[in-house]
Amino acid sequence: MSKSIFISTLVNGEKINLTFLIYSESKGSIFCAPCYLFGGTTSFATVGFSDWKKGEEKIKRHENSQHHKLCVMNMKERKEVLNRVDQKLKYQVETEINYWKNVLIRVVAVVKSLSSRGMSFRGDDDRFGSVHNGNFMMSLELIAQFDPFLAQHIEKFGNKGKGSTSYLSFNIYEQFISIMADNVIQQMVKEIKEAKYFSISIDSTPDISHVDQLSFIFRYVQKNGCPVERFLGFLPNSGHKSEELADAVFLVLESHGLDINNCRGQSYDNASNMSGRYTGLQARIKK
Repeated sequence: MSKSIFISTLVNGEKINLTFLIYSESKGSIFCAPCYLFGGTTSFATVGFSDWKKGEEKIKRHENSQHHKLCVMNMKERKEVLNRVDQKLKYQVETEINYWKNVLIRVVAVVKSLSSRGMSFRGDDDRFGSVHNGNFMMSLELIAQFDPFLAQHIEKFGNKGKGSTSYLSFNIYEQFISIMADNVIQQMVKEIKEAKYFSISIDSTPDISHVDQLSFIFRYVQKNGCPVERFLGFLPNSGHKSEELADAVFLVLESHGLDINNCRGQSYDNASNMSGRYTGLQARIKK
């Protein structure tokens, strides 16, 4: 079979591809796609065409037949309908995306405001309308008084409970807090690397569950020459021995790509296992 069988020459000499023809490797025949899909009765639609000697002649005759033209028209009409359906679905999806994006813009604004001021989020009650629902819900309720979009969203989705999507639950703002915290730490580490040299301050204190936490603080000088102190976070205390504490410090620095050789200062609490000159953590880091 020659590839020229898929090409037709017009009266003016222009050559065009016969896109309605498809070749079946398993049957070794060609089919007419519109006729195959829309009930054609010729060999081009049923068993396939393989008479290559008279191929161009019979393909031309089939192309000009009324039945083929009808199948082509049916195929075009179906395509136009499907395109309209696709456009409608696309519009619905874009509308849905924009709706939830607008919800999240408001949620993120509240999360940023409360986080930057160190305020608590959750209250004793997780229902909108309750006086004990916490600062997060209270802030959304306040904004909703002047924002019809948010007011309508809270009215529709606010107290639907588990299993329903609202983007107003504590799970959502905890995820955003985690994302924002990661971004803050990344920015802090970037500034430390730009400054190159830094000092560390570590303190050990028990939390409400009586588990020791290590507070980890960096001090460094920014590009503008201003010294700053940045809190990295609380780390679970792996033990009270100086060796265990040193491993925890080295692990933190290594996880953020910071070189301990650039550490120019250390400060700790007054526990002997922390500040001992020879056996404490300070001495181990100096080594």
